[in-house]
Amino acid sequence: MNEPQSEQIGAADVVVGLVRGSHDGPEMAQAIARIVESVPASRALLLHSPYPAEGAAPVPANANWQLISDVRLAWDPTAIAQSLGESFRAVFEATLKSGARGCAVIASDLSTVSAERAALLLSPAGDQHFDLVAPCYARHPFEGLINRAIVYPLMRALYGKRIRNPLGPDLGISSRLIERISSGSRTRMHPVVSLAAEAAIGNMKICQTHLGQRSYSRPDWTNLSSVLAQVLAPVFLDVERYAPQWQHTRGSTPVPEFGQPMFVAGPENAVQVSRLIELFSLATRNLPEVWSMILPPSTLVELRRLARQEAGFRMPDEMWARIVYDFALSFRLRTINRDQMLRALTPIYLGWVASYALEQENATPEAIEQRLERLCVAYETTKSYLISRWRWPDRFNP
Repeated sequence: MNEPQSEQIGAADVVVGLVRGSHDGPEMAQAIARIVESVPASRALLLHSPYPAEGAAPVPANANWQLISDVRLAWDPTAIAQSLGESFRAVFEATLKSGARGCAVIASDLSTVSAERAALLLSPAGDQHFDLVAPCYARHPFEGLINRAIVYPLMRALYGKRIRNPLGPDLGISSRLIERISSGSRTRMHPVVSLAAEAAIGNMKICQTHLGQRSYSRPDWTNLSSVLAQVLAPVFLDVERYAPQWQHTRGSTPVPEFGQPMFVAGPENAVQVSRLIELFSLATRNLPEVWSMILPPSTLVELRRLARQEAGFRMPDEMWARIVYDFALSFRLRTINRDQMLRALTPIYLGWVASYALEQENATPEAIEQRLERLCVAYETTKSYLISRWRWPDRFNP
């Protein structure tokens, strides 16, 4: 935060941070106006990224709100993890400096920003003393697939809490959790990725709230390696950091939910299945040497067999869970360059997406939820595989 801006921060009871992506001035001004038009019951501070005033309507004045511009809240989509981390740190610093009881960080598309969304993230932390308020978004089967395939089931199996979107990006955080995540021994944690894990292992109060629809950019299935690496690198760092804790966690438990789940229809032709299978099959021919440094021989045989299937292409849940666990272990052992290793997961992930898309074609919302639950249970039941390989990486060979 620029020093003059930092000096402007006064006392507040709650803080809201608007993280801006590739948006212009009018959209940011409109989002700020929608929040400022509300009248909070206490003093409030709103942090936002700078935006050009040209073409933007003036933000209405409201004595209850203090507005602060901070360049660190303008996140860079080419460096998602690092940029979002800087944005969250800026909001955390303002929360602690103002003496607020907690904050809400909103990083979804600005068109979805509203005072109601901020309140849904802030109220459980203030009224019922929850330390982490995670979002639930309106669900359809082909959005947020990295979270659906890896992040949610992995973190659920490791830390024992059924948090649908543990990485947000819209989150409510208490000052108690901020202080914990910002303490001297934890300053190198990722301020977004580590929140759910830290709250879970610290036995803090966690809930999730239904926020409605979230806007996703259409995935480029041929160029996902960079995104996958940016998302998974900090997640796998936490797998190593919290190993003493997650090895003793068994099963998972639900967390309190507020609001009602919503389902939306998925876009037609959201997944080009034949193209994804082609990319997966090509990788089984081009990447065997790289994969052999990460995966056990039995899994390599299964991948080659899957690539030869002309009909009924299906990747078993237990196989997929073991693969994710093997990559997490390889990340810890540095068997190859970490970035290269994470990128090598991409074609296998594309194979999982193709399998999932074929299975979920014309499925009802209830069937889709049941399918996701089966995947999560597979991660939980195969967790013993990860624990064994983690403790004896050289001796355990499936």
